[in-house]
Amino acid sequence: MENNNEEEKRKKRGGFLTSALVATIGLLLATSVFFGWKASTKEELVNIKVQENKDQSSKYNKLMAELDKTSDLLESAKTGEAEKDSALIEKRKELEVLKEKLKEYSDLGSVDEFRKIKAELWKLRSEIRDLKAKNALLMADVERLTTDVNQKNSKINTLESEGKLTAAELAQAKEKAKLGSIITARGFMAEGVRMRRGGEKITTNPKSTEKLRLTFTLNENLIASPGLRTIYLRAYAADGQTVYTNGGSTFTYKGTSQIYTERQEVDYRNQELDVFMYAQPFSTPYTKGVYKLEAYMDGNLLGTTTVELK
Repeated sequence: MENNNEEEKRKKRGGFLTSALVATIGLLLATSVFFGWKASTKEELVNIKVQENKDQSSKYNKLMAELDKTSDLLESAKTGEAEKDSALIEKRKELEVLKEKLKEYSDLGSVDEFRKIKAELWKLRSEIRDLKAKNALLMADVERLTTDVNQKNSKINTLESEGKLTAAELAQAKEKAKLGSIITARGFMAEGVRMRRGGEKITTNPKSTEKLRLTFTLNENLIASPGLRTIYLRAYAADGQTVYTNGGSTFTYKGTSQIYTERQEVDYRNQELDVFMYAQPFSTPYTKGVYKLEAYMDGNLLGTTTVELK
């Protein structure tokens, strides 16, 4: 009996050891699988990060190449004249700002930031293309006008030397060439103004009006002679009388002397020029009615406009 108990105990101990050994082996296998999975996952994450960096670098390089193309487009749009290229110069500044933003994106930028930069670049490129087209039209007009005038002058000189023009024909040809060199103007606007601490204030009230302001733009004319010009302003009161505050000084228009209200010297350099002139306070108060203002230069009427005080 005692031997049987002892045998039974040995069997139990052997079964326990076998179970423990199996459990240990299972634990070791599970640990190995876990760490193998963890290492695999870490490697996958590293690969994903490397791929993301490659994608971001590729996007950066492509967009930087587009920026360089846009820069070349901008340079090709320039005319070489500072006034005509002023808008393009501003676009150049905007392009440089975009380039700095893109450099920052290469280090710290997000996908949303990249999309914003790309959208701004496409918008800027479209604006530069519009400016290029505008400059091309302007240069074509200038070239056409210059060619036309040169052809007329060449024809005059040739026919004069060959004696093939009658006096009347020669005078007519010269008159046409002269008309091409006349400086014209546009955008005439007259307003009543009063002076305040903040500057000029527009008014239509005759009691508060201190002077009348005339604004307009002299047009570009590349064949006109550059230099100082005198512009004469004539203002007519509501009753039709010419208003003057300078003792009745005059200028000549179509062979007759005309009283002017004010005069102003301008330096015309064949480019567009904005002009501001004022009919200073009249000897009599302003009254309700329509006032007419005219501008003259080089013996020609540049333009006329009116303003109503009420």
